[in-house]
Amino acid sequence: MAKHFTPRRIALAVSLAFPLCSQAENAARVEFTSGEVRALAADGSSRLLSRGATLSSGDTVDTGTGRAQMRFTDGALVSLQPQTQFRIDEYAFAGKPAEDRGFFNLIKGGLRTITGLVGKGNRSNYKLTTSVATIGIRGTEFSVVYGNSVNVTTGEGAVDVCNGAGCLTVSDGQSAYVADQSTQPVIIEVKTDLPPPPPGNAGGGVSPQPASDSFSVSEERTAGGELTVIDTGDSGVEEPTPEDPLLTSGDGYYVYGQYTEQYGGYGGTVILQDATATLDSGKLVAVSNANGEIEAVTVAEHGQDGIIGWGRWTQGVCIGEYGCNGETVLDVHYLVGRPTPDLAALGGISASYDLSGATTPTSTGGASGGSVSGQLFADFSSYTMSFTMNVQVSASTFGLNGSGSIDSGTAHFSGSIGSCSGCATSPASGSFNGFFAGSGAERAGMLYDFESGVTGINRVSGAAVFTKGASGVPE
Repeated sequence: MAKHFTPRRIALAVSLAFPLCSQAENAARVEFTSGEVRALAADGSSRLLSRGATLSSGDTVDTGTGRAQMRFTDGALVSLQPQTQFRIDEYAFAGKPAEDRGFFNLIKGGLRTITGLVGKGNRSNYKLTTSVATIGIRGTEFSVVYGNSVNVTTGEGAVDVCNGAGCLTVSDGQSAYVADQSTQPVIIEVKTDLPPPPPGNAGGGVSPQPASDSFSVSEERTAGGELTVIDTGDSGVEEPTPEDPLLTSGDGYYVYGQYTEQYGGYGGTVILQDATATLDSGKLVAVSNANGEIEAVTVAEHGQDGIIGWGRWTQGVCIGEYGCNGETVLDVHYLVGRPTPDLAALGGISASYDLSGATTPTSTGGASGGSVSGQLFADFSSYTMSFTMNVQVSASTFGLNGSGSIDSGTAHFSGSIGSCSGCATSPASGSFNGFFAGSGAERAGMLYDFESGVTGINRVSGAAVFTKGASGVPE
């Protein structure tokens, strides 16, 4: 088993404006916590947070492996994911639009928020500033996650996402991706996904946790202007159609992960065979074996077809012996499925596969990924395989050709990328790993990475899934 995860640090400053009553010191009340959630005051003192605790300007909330939800004095709600650090820089709410303001700092992690009264009368007093973009409110509910880049999804209303390259309005139900401070924000199809807590994960002996702290909600105001939350029951993530079976949690899974380094370097591949996978509505949220566990903090995208699943975590955390115990890992492309049990039973056929799913490619240079297309060919008599793919990143399209060998006993395959049109490197530099899934090898899942040699793109990684089409005659 390959295990190459290495420690990685998130360096993001995010400012948010949430209001605080100017007639009181308290900015917010903690609605609940799970796990050991702590607050670090401006004077350096630290305290454990539980339900009913209050927060003031200068406090930093650190969720560790837990979660927290807070209600601010104007009715705003903020739900913090695990591995999140969130600081209240300045907060003032007196019901006077010219004076109300708030500035927060999301040092790392992910959050979902429903805005309150601050910023309704003066939008400039409510904004989210990250190292790559500034988000100003024009709506009521949105989610933000940060890895190497920023992903934003608006639940209701709209937000303005701006940086040095331009501005973009992200309307109700839309999502945006910001690669870096010099790349213009773009609309994407993939919604920001904040995983719900696993059942019974109150932990830490702190406040009991509700069934779910992730709120996909609309807001309603009483006659007195009080904000209430209405659960719409819609996570904002496109679920499989009813006829599609779901992958369910259990043992015997293969889980492959490909990640890149935060500061432009190459990361590596982790291959977990005979692993226990935890899946929520078909998406992978955790995986473990005898050596340890890797958990998702924020899932940027996911898909599955009942045989194999694929997706990308913008953030995850390692617990165990992966060389990154307790550390955050970023941009993890994954595959999850049960391997084909006996390739020899296929009778030595040859089969072609068409691309049926893929993650959005990521690059160590920070450039935005685009469309992916391709085919894969497998010869189960010689146990060899090959593929061709077109991978779009920013304005460049890379034509990849690769070949490799199949392990008949494990259904694993691997190899190298032999040529890359569009790459500035010669010879081509890249590799891939994958496995066949389904009783008759109906699917092939593959992780790939290659060095583009193109400035601003650099190394590219992703996951691709192929569905078997026509088969040859058994030998």
